[in-house]
Amino acid sequence: MASVCVAYFLWLLGGWFGLHHFYLKRDKQALVWWCLPGGYFGLGWVRDLWRIPEYVREANLESGWLVQQQEKMRVSESPPWKMARWGGMLVVGNMFGMLPAMAVPNKEELGLDLSLVGTLLTPLGCGLGIWLVGNIGRWQGNISRPLLGCYLTLPAYLYGMNVISWTTIIGAYCFKREWKGMGKPSKPWYVRLLVLALCGSLYLSMWGSYLYFNAEVVHNGDKIKLRDAVGNFVQSPAVQEFWRNLKALYHHMLINGFWSTWSQLVDSLDPFGEKNALKALELEKGATQEEIRSRYRELTKQFHPDKVQGNQEEKEAAHEKFVQIQQAYEKLSDLKRKRAKANKKVQQQEAEPSQEKVEL
Repeated sequence: MASVCVAYFLWLLGGWFGLHHFYLKRDKQALVWWCLPGGYFGLGWVRDLWRIPEYVREANLESGWLVQQQEKMRVSESPPWKMARWGGMLVVGNMFGMLPAMAVPNKEELGLDLSLVGTLLTPLGCGLGIWLVGNIGRWQGNISRPLLGCYLTLPAYLYGMNVISWTTIIGAYCFKREWKGMGKPSKPWYVRLLVLALCGSLYLSMWGSYLYFNAEVVHNGDKIKLRDAVGNFVQSPAVQEFWRNLKALYHHMLINGFWSTWSQLVDSLDPFGEKNALKALELEKGATQEEIRSRYRELTKQFHPDKVQGNQEEKEAAHEKFVQIQQAYEKLSDLKRKRAKANKKVQQQEAEPSQEKVEL
């Protein structure tokens, strides 16, 4: 027997990936939630918040729910049209239709033009997405009708037109909804899980193919393959420096322990902004207040906007640097003042016991 509490717990724990739907034996809905996290990026997940009790009653085939369902089936020969279901068909159909064409490697990668394969698979993906959403819950329908409707638009693709939205709309219109039979025995959980894993792997493989072969990064009009951009990112000085720091922290932890490493990590993150301020004033750690003041005066004269000669862009850069110098000076001066005040207070507290001993 399914439990409302368990369903809500799974909804909270892994609802974006359809965990609660798998628990309630709504495998097709679980797959949709997994492919489009949370049913179109959280919208379906939020809707499940008030739908879960009804799903649990259906999973348990409660007597009251059975009576209501039988009455619905008696009143109407087919399930009533639902806007949410129609929207789901269009969204999932579009996604499944676009993905195969996106995943097919281009001619430059393989030396073989496979664009026709992607074209032929587009209506198939649309039809499968429509059928998948149309068979969730108490609905069911044959896949042949939406597939036929989707493939009616194939000539448009062969002529180079992109009409995927119309493909999905026509396919969804052709889908014939029917009532699903009640009380059908479900497959063992491990078989259901295997089917979902295979479908999910196929979906992920298409995304992987797209990201590796076809995805590009565009910057200032220049294009580069995503895989090359990731490789350059990993080899960039910033990332290499990050890994060196991470390894240094790990070795420090092995020698000095966790808390010493934690203290060093917090210090490296510069929570008070002292390191950044010293960098802005081009000073080393431990600089005196006199050194800070002297360097501040020198840099403000150098970068004062009124004294910088050049175009508007150079003047704006000087103004930004000038503001940065002022903020750094104020931050360092404030830190120095607070530390001096704290040290003075500590010295007074240490002097008080000595005075008491003298009086005794």
